[in-house]
Amino acid sequence: MPGSVTPLTTYHNPVLSDAKGQDHGDPFVMEYLGTYYLYHTGREGVRLYTSSDLVSWHYQGIALGPEPGHWAEIDFWAPEVMYHEGVFYMYVAATRRKESRGGEAARGDDKLRRLGVARALRPEGPFVWNPEPLVDWEWSIDGHPYRDEDGSLWFFYNVRTEATRYHDGTIGCGNVVGRMISPVEVERTQHPVAYPSHRWEGNRRGNWYWNEGPCVLKRRGTYFQMYSGGCYADDTYGLGFTTASTPQGPWHKQSRVPILKSSKAILGPGHHSIVTGPDGVTPYVVYHGYLPGTRGRKVHLDRIFWAGDRPVVEGPTRTQQPRPAGPVYDPQVPHHHRSAWVFGRQVRIGGVTLPLSGSGYQHLRVIRRDLPSNGSMAVSWLKVYLNGVVKFDGAVTKASPSAELEVDGEIHHPLQTSWLDDEQIYPLSAGEKRTWVWGGSGDLEVSLAVRGHALIRVGEEEFEVNHERYELVRLWIEGG
Repeated sequence: MPGSVTPLTTYHNPVLSDAKGQDHGDPFVMEYLGTYYLYHTGREGVRLYTSSDLVSWHYQGIALGPEPGHWAEIDFWAPEVMYHEGVFYMYVAATRRKESRGGEAARGDDKLRRLGVARALRPEGPFVWNPEPLVDWEWSIDGHPYRDEDGSLWFFYNVRTEATRYHDGTIGCGNVVGRMISPVEVERTQHPVAYPSHRWEGNRRGNWYWNEGPCVLKRRGTYFQMYSGGCYADDTYGLGFTTASTPQGPWHKQSRVPILKSSKAILGPGHHSIVTGPDGVTPYVVYHGYLPGTRGRKVHLDRIFWAGDRPVVEGPTRTQQPRPAGPVYDPQVPHHHRSAWVFGRQVRIGGVTLPLSGSGYQHLRVIRRDLPSNGSMAVSWLKVYLNGVVKFDGAVTKASPSAELEVDGEIHHPLQTSWLDDEQIYPLSAGEKRTWVWGGSGDLEVSLAVRGHALIRVGEEEFEVNHERYELVRLWIEGG
């Protein structure tokens, strides 16, 4: 991805905080029509903030609150929002108020804690609760809806049962998954995903264990569920991950130590969401953490990369970081990414025509990169997503009809960025080469994972690396 020709401005964590000690736990961020929406846990309701750059956030009010006599009266935990066919669905845990004694503040009844769903026609709400909980048969929190590339919907969530105890019998909670029949209905059949199995997933005393806060990614056909372990209230909290070849599993733990853990400057980082930056391609982790000596969880933002077989979070950072950049497009670079929100009956891009449902704006993503010439015919590889579902994946000729985006309706917030993401792993024998052709004249950011002994050559510069496991290598190349 080429960098800006001007120096990048910076930011530092936290990106959302206040001087009064307000809690901003369990942040979830989504993008819609070019605006980012951040929802977080709240005792009396779900608060909403908006941003254009993931750094500067502005309070917009309560997106979802309690309703008199409803089962969801207090403790609105870990909200997540899914946009589906013109409707915004919020998944959040809540419970009934428990009678207070002797002037104590009202508390939530933990035995009645359940996951529910509310819906709205706009991301800012107001969201309206469904009458009954979504998961009404057991204690449940931390709902994470996941739309697979084939369009199937899955619901990852947290439960507390005999099966989720630590191996020595200590009480704990764990993540499971069930198929979503619709955005407002989940099958009761559930499959285990992440149960407590490592000592770091418990509190200091070792009398409570957590695997919670599921967040799912997919890469090279493998599903990665990142989860939070340890105690949310102190510095034992951190992120781990588990993998599977299907959403139902079986899932296999990959982290004996957390991949994101406390530092001296930020304590208890965890319960995160992942969102793409303003350039349309760079992924970021949004998570909460404590600052020593202050009250309330603060919202933090850091980059996430891939190192062969594992995600790598660059954090928690407290030093100055490059502010998330906007799109940079160089027509001399043969690889690019395009995205837009589209509305109408059909969309056409790169010679590929797709029907649109007409149910509100739909998100279009197009990845295009050059392939080696096939005889005299130059070809490109094109992958087209609509609302996260793959609609086209294959080769097209460069002579295909216009690569411009055409919609018989409306186009909102179009982005185009020079970008190449090669997910493959290449086993190279001694003397064997693998070459990526970039071109262009702008600055270039490169990240790759290397295991073994390799010589990396970029332009006129070269250097050697030698690692026993996949390690992340990052380069910044000036002038293309």
